[in-house]
Amino acid sequence: MPGVLLSATGLVAVTYGVIDAGEHGWTEGRAPLIIAMGVLVLAVLVWWQRRAAAPLIDLALFRDRSFAGGTLLATIAGFAFFGLLFALPQLFQAVGGADAFGAGLRLLPVIGGLMAGARIGERLAARTGPRVVIAAGLTLMAAALFTGAATDAAAGYGVVAAWISVAGVGLGLTMPTSMNVAISALGAERSGVGNALIQAVRQVGSAIGVAVLGTALNAGYRSALPATAGAEFRDSAATGTTAAQRLGDDGLLEAVRAAFVHGMDLSLILSGGVAAAGVVLALVILPRGARAGREPDVLAESGS
Repeated sequence: MPGVLLSATGLVAVTYGVIDAGEHGWTEGRAPLIIAMGVLVLAVLVWWQRRAAAPLIDLALFRDRSFAGGTLLATIAGFAFFGLLFALPQLFQAVGGADAFGAGLRLLPVIGGLMAGARIGERLAARTGPRVVIAAGLTLMAAALFTGAATDAAAGYGVVAAWISVAGVGLGLTMPTSMNVAISALGAERSGVGNALIQAVRQVGSAIGVAVLGTALNAGYRSALPATAGAEFRDSAATGTTAAQRLGDDGLLEAVRAAFVHGMDLSLILSGGVAAAGVVLALVILPRGARAGREPDVLAESGS
């Protein structure tokens, strides 16, 4: 129970602090203090787990390079990709004018790329080893995200569909292979707890990715709005476009859409940087002889 309480408290504090920084900025002092408190609680968690008779987290698992590297790289991929999924529906709705159903349909190229990448990655890993496949997948993700950062408000859906498909292929290459590498390092007696830990760390990385990249998006959006835009416009691109349409001000509507794309571009640059750093980590951390074992639920879990 102490481990559960410490982990929940620390993660909530860090995530809330990042979100608060996006809402109120870093200069007020509250957000850095909340994040520092969260980091301190997480440090206490590690200290407690090393001494607890029945620890919540088996820290000894991270001594294996394959397990630690596979878990870290799956988390990096989730961090970068979930930030993308946070921005895309808003792009399709606030900028493209699609409804919720239409925005969902426009995300299908991501799913198609993910499925293709997962199948290709499985075959390539058997031939070249998982380290090459993971590095290639993160490279594709970084290239797609940096390409997406060059998107402007006038870009058509065909352009967007192309680069999000490549991002999906990159995730399909990276996520299942990384998780299989981590799982392959576990013995039968530790596979259950190890798989649970991989899933938990991956979900934490995805949640923090949404918080961090959402903060970057919102900060960029607000900084690019006209100085005359009121609080309703600064709340979000969705409320901004609604307000501009209600006022019948086409110039302000275009300014809101351009401001959102500017913020999205900043978040995509950050996502691409994280994916590019993952390429280096894949080549450095993963041992050359790492294996890519196969678990029945890995592809389904990575897709969820």
